[in-house]
Amino acid sequence: MYLFLTIPKKHILWLYILSVIFNCSVSNSQGREENSINEINNYLEYSPIFSSSGQVSKNDLNNLMEAGFQRVIYLAYNNQGKALLGEDRLVKDLGMQYIHIPVEWSNPRINDFQLFAAMMQQSSEIRTLLHCQVNYRASVFSFLYRVIYMGIDIKQAKSDMESIWIPDLIWKKFIFEVLEMNQISLN
Repeated sequence: MYLFLTIPKKHILWLYILSVIFNCSVSNSQGREENSINEINNYLEYSPIFSSSGQVSKNDLNNLMEAGFQRVIYLAYNNQGKALLGEDRLVKDLGMQYIHIPVEWSNPRINDFQLFAAMMQQSSEIRTLLHCQVNYRASVFSFLYRVIYMGIDIKQAKSDMESIWIPDLIWKKFIFEVLEMNQISLN
């Protein structure tokens, strides 16, 4: 209290102004970080440690790293559509783990999902982004993983998936095969 009384009033005013400015800039930058992650194409956060999205940009990867993501899993071919050239290097250079599981759009395979699930189980506690081109493959894999391994209610997981897209016949068949293999019924 004595120290406070020895500071001239004009300095107190300036300290107050600086603290207001500093606090506003900190809170605004945190808001921008979260907003920029939410602006990733078809971004969907299922839990504090698991999200999926469409294709990311170099800037998105920086924002993901700053937001605490530790792993990026990519489910499309790296020469498709708007794939990010050198994504593997960019992710690794940011200190995150990179896993690439190229899933054929017209022929998803059960072993693709099993490989993904094994990678998730290996370090289930680290913040992970699963992505593909537009979050179609990734939302199906997320649906299956959440139902089979995380015990999420099938209706909730289905609703989340369908907020991104309604799977076509190829992907519906894939979903049913994976669920049946794990003795889970959609009905």
